Amino acid sequence: MRDIMRGLYEGRYVSGQRLVEPDLIDRYGVSRSTVREAIKRLAAQGVVETRHYHGARIMTVTEEEARNILLIAELLVGLAARQAAEKIDRGTARQDLREALDAVTAASEGSDRFDVILARNRFHRTLARIAGSRVLETTLGNLHVHLVRNKLVMTSEQRAASYNRIADAILAGDADAAEAHAKAHVRAMIELLEKT
Repeated sequence: MRDIMRGLYEGRYVSGQRLVEPDLIDRYGVSRSTVREAIKRLAAQGVVETRHYHGARIMTVTEEEARNILLIAELLVGLAARQAAEKIDRGTARQDLREALDAVTAASEGSDRFDVILARNRFHRTLARIAGSRVLETTLGNLHVHLVRNKLVMTSEQRAASYNRIADAILAGDADAAEAHAKAHVRAMIELLEKT
């Protein structure tokens, strides 16, 4: 399952591509039941769609759906950043945020896009956890952003600067700035989408 997610970001798997069970069994050297379980989990996450007698395929997202996903993400990430700034002095929040930011920075300096995705997801989950909202964390995780993001690539410098602006505002306890910077980060992806 993880390799299919990685393949989405590396371009080995694309929207609309069929996932053929015998091919997956051969590729990964696993049983049919393991492949079926992985496909069920990917379907539950919104990565693949399954239809009886047609098998599974990577979810296809239209340009309008992609834009809507990012518009929703803009609001949710903004809310997570705002609430994280309001609660930054609780428990280990400051340390957790710094560690998540360090992970994004380190991944951005490397060449593995999937590592960047994992670090970015960790950063967003950390914001939601600091905000104290399991609902927000779950909702952010369930958006189909993974089907959109692989087409929207910021430079490592842009990404690092953007995440640093968000983190600095949160660490300063500035909820308005944290929300604005978080929304601007997602808005930049919307602008990239509109250029493609």
